[in-house]
Amino acid sequence: MKLSGNTVLVTGCGLGIGALTAERLAEEGNDIIGVDIKLSLLKEIQTKVESLGRKFYGFACDLSKETEVDSLIKQIKKKHLSYQILINNAGIAPSGSYEGKDFSVWNKAIQINITAPMKLVYLSLPILKEQKEATIINLASIAGKFGTEGTVTYSATKHAMVGFSQALKMELYETQIGVSWICPTMVNTRMIDGVKPSFFTPVIEPSKVADAIVYAIKKNPGEVMVPSYLRASIVILPALFPKFSLWLAVKTKASKGWLLANKGLEKNIPV
Repeated sequence: MKLSGNTVLVTGCGLGIGALTAERLAEEGNDIIGVDIKLSLLKEIQTKVESLGRKFYGFACDLSKETEVDSLIKQIKKKHLSYQILINNAGIAPSGSYEGKDFSVWNKAIQINITAPMKLVYLSLPILKEQKEATIINLASIAGKFGTEGTVTYSATKHAMVGFSQALKMELYETQIGVSWICPTMVNTRMIDGVKPSFFTPVIEPSKVADAIVYAIKKNPGEVMVPSYLRASIVILPALFPKFSLWLAVKTKASKGWLLANKGLEKNIPV
């Protein structure tokens, strides 16, 4: 797909990966529809995008509420906007012992990480099918390939996004709509505050994920691991030696940092 002259809808656009991706795509000559839980979070990225000579349309939406997702698309249509690229970037990562939290915390992650992007894709498909070419980019995680302690619900949501994206790509294979999903390691954003990384989960900068998103738009590759060498330890090794991989993950405390950080919603959702 061509990288310029598009309109791009980015969720979680106010901070971190979403903001950086929006800025990067504006530099490439695209307009941005930015979505976040509060309009105030979009002010800085709106200024950056408009300083690059591109248009920015900001919308507030609490993605944990399905009615607000419906309302978002209605508002976009009311303004007679359309888009060629949908980037489902927004997500939260509460962590800790699965048994030790009120289920409402886990349910919030399910709503934001699974229900919202699936609903957005569902509502966006009629819009995307009207375009000459279009693509859907879903932010998953290496946690969507290999689940570990402290990330039970987060891993479940990201496994769901991987499976959803793979199946959707097959359904849309003979259309003009591409589908790719990005599986990064830990990214240096507020989401990993207080989490100690391990040998198996190096920390990368958000720019690396933005690079992967740009690559996915251009090439429609399907799955993109960031960094790519993690495929050996996260995908291939567990497939060939599942018992050994499980033992290694536990003994090396691969995700102990997430368990000990015991993150709630306060560091995930701006108030």
